Amino acid sequence: MKEYIFSNTRKWQQLLACAAAVIFALLSAKALADADLVVINADVRTVDQQVSHAQAFAIKAGKFVKVGSNEAIKSLIGSNTKIINAQGKTVIPGLIDGHTHLHSGIDLIRGVDLYELSSKSQWLAAIAARDKTLLAGDWLLGGRWDYTRDEKGVLPTKDDLDAVVSDRPIFLRDIDYHSAWVNSKALALAGITKDTKAPEGGEIILDPNTGEPTGVLTETAMALVTGSKAFQQNTKNLAAALRDTVQYVNSKGLTSVHDMAEVGAINDYLALQEQGQLSLRVWFGAFSLWGDNANIEGEFNNFVAVRKSLAQHKTSATGPLLDFGYIKVVYDGVLSIYTAALKAPYSDKPDTKGVPFFDTKILNDVIRRANSNGFPVSVHAIGDKSVSDTLDAFANSKGKHKLRNRIEHIEVVDPADISRFKDANVTASMQPNHGVLGDYILERIGKKREPHAYAWKTMLDQGVTLVLGSDWPTATLDPLTQLGDAVLRQRHGKKWQGQNALSFDEALYAYTQAGADMAGWGDQIGSIAKGKWADFVMLDGTLPEPLDNSIRDRAVAMTYIGGKQVYRKKGQ
Repeated sequence: MKEYIFSNTRKWQQLLACAAAVIFALLSAKALADADLVVINADVRTVDQQVSHAQAFAIKAGKFVKVGSNEAIKSLIGSNTKIINAQGKTVIPGLIDGHTHLHSGIDLIRGVDLYELSSKSQWLAAIAARDKTLLAGDWLLGGRWDYTRDEKGVLPTKDDLDAVVSDRPIFLRDIDYHSAWVNSKALALAGITKDTKAPEGGEIILDPNTGEPTGVLTETAMALVTGSKAFQQNTKNLAAALRDTVQYVNSKGLTSVHDMAEVGAINDYLALQEQGQLSLRVWFGAFSLWGDNANIEGEFNNFVAVRKSLAQHKTSATGPLLDFGYIKVVYDGVLSIYTAALKAPYSDKPDTKGVPFFDTKILNDVIRRANSNGFPVSVHAIGDKSVSDTLDAFANSKGKHKLRNRIEHIEVVDPADISRFKDANVTASMQPNHGVLGDYILERIGKKREPHAYAWKTMLDQGVTLVLGSDWPTATLDPLTQLGDAVLRQRHGKKWQGQNALSFDEALYAYTQAGADMAGWGDQIGSIAKGKWADFVMLDGTLPEPLDNSIRDRAVAMTYIGGKQVYRKKGQ
């Protein structure tokens, strides 16, 4: 009898142990399946072609694992799952700025920002105040002054700056970043006098009475200062300033940018990446000032070497983070100062059409070399002539590259050229805020050409791939403002050329998925979809449908990259 009881007890123990093992396995499996983070009760605009709207989503190991209703993701919530109740707020994919000069924006973070200050007296007051906070010997950098506003087209001078700061060199780019305002100290350190010859494509503006430099340098002439030893010495250590700039960018809901800077800037991003402080996906584009004397072959040898070196540092732990992707070319100037190249004369200056910065042979050579080395090319072309020339050059290029060539800005286009974008597989990269702020557009191109300015919708309707961005620091970085400008297309509160306004879905796609596709990252980021890295942004309110001016009152509440929070607004 004792043996029977013992045997029976042992069987029960075995059964209990077996059951416990099964329960433990089930619990372990459940724990493994539990999401790390879920967002519920949200107005989710996914930019996913399959499911455009959702209520909730779940994240595991940095990626979206489920997108749908609150009920659909409930089973993924475990004891360790973090839950964000959005309370109806709008959530969108991490925003991707398709055209920035983020590295140049460092100057605004550590210098002076004159954006939206409309008079010279305001500029000078801000400059004098910033001067008091800098260390002796530091340059005062920054800018974004706009002389086309209250200054009525009258350029500032070095004398204006000298009156408030004479013992510190000052270099301030204008709102378009196509000219700079400097003081006498900066001119002296750069060795610029009335006898200095400006590089091709640039001008040292001289006083008509004295023949002396006024303190304004346009286009390539700015390099006389930025290339000087004194300037270079001042801008050596940028790590801390770049980190602060990246954090500012995150606060605007941006999780990725297409940045354009001199190739050496990529080392500053790499340094942040290796320190674990690069909270931004950067698709980097290198540019140089091409001209008759450019060492094109030498430049490309350097580009290839830098790309090869960078490839050794790539990481996949949080998805794509830093890549040397493309080459940037600046082929013409801007409409505001008549340096954009047009097919017909300027309406308010009939003696000029504007001319490209260099011969089309050089443009063709740069594009051919870039494409043959696997680099797509991004060409700044604002006037309709420069756009046509660039399309010709792209058509002539036979190089093999996986990603699309692109044209930047396209502020006025010949209607006959629009279909050529699709035919040549060329992307239109455009910036909404430029269009609604350009009060001088009608004056420069007249009523006949005005309907072909900033032709966003016309481009889309003809099958052209459209990528949107800011061109910061030449305009506001805020993507919500840019999206509002693309959809509402208002100038001074009134609709302007409304036939070229976008829907919100079109604009959001161009500010997310289209930018991801351009970088070759479209299968990893760009939408809120299962399997993609969890880059998303929660706003501080709900966007209405259809969109109205309330978008201008919205701000970013939270920004996440790969499921990790990189920004949170106070009080959220």
